[in-house]
This record gives sequence, C-alpha cells and structure tokens, in this order.
Amino acid sequence: MTGNRRWATTAAALYTAWGVLHMGLGVSMVIGDLADGAPDTESAAESLLYFLCVTTLGAQAIFVAVTMNRVNSRLGFWLNAVVLGVVDLAFLVLLAAPGYVDLIGAIVGPVVWLLATVCAAVALRHPST
Repeated sequence: MTGNRRWATTAAALYTAWGVLHMGLGVSMVIGDLADGAPDTESAAESLLYFLCVTTLGAQAIFVAVTMNRVNSRLGFWLNAVVLGVVDLAFLVLLAAPGYVDLIGAIVGPVVWLLATVCAAVALRHPST
C-alpha cells in the first residue's frame, strides 16, 4: 500500500468513526425522544430535529468516507472537511462553550474530524507517492 493510500484509508476510517459516533448518539437520542410519543413542546421538537440531523450527518460522513475519501477524492475531501467542520464548530460554540454539554465529551468529535481532515489533506498533497 502506497503512502498516500494509507493516508486516504486512515482518513476514511476516521471519518467513518466520526459518522458512527454521531449516528449512534443521534439514533439513541431520537429513540429516547420518541419513547413518550410525539414531541409536545417546541423545545422537545427542536431536540428531536437536532438529533435527526446529527444522525443524517453521521450517515453522510460514512457514505462520503467509504465512497470518496477512501479513494482520495478531492470532492470527498471538501464535503467531509467543510460540512463536518462547520457542524463541529457550531456544536463547540453553541453547545459546548456555554456549558450545555460536557466539554471533555464534546471535543471527541472535533478531534476525530481534525485528525481525519489532516490525513485526507496529506493524502491529497501526495497523490502519486
């Protein structure tokens, strides 16, 4: 396996881990939110919507990782780097920084995203090695 192939495969594995982490959290929270029936307040409905989005973004991260990042696609790089980066940044600024979620638990996703994005960038910088 060539050097860039290893970097691309590592990036895909890390983006997949990001996706599994977010899908797992999203699905568990959606199930919990729906356990008592349909949301009865605006806050409950927004929570459900948020976790449906988290689940969908997790699935998107996995799909892009497996179909595009694994083969060192430039489009795949930008899709996961930008979309997931914006999501993680918003999460840190809007939920973690004010203390709505545990900061230690909150940094896991962004750290995995950062490592994946660095690996994908290295793979793209050296496509023929």
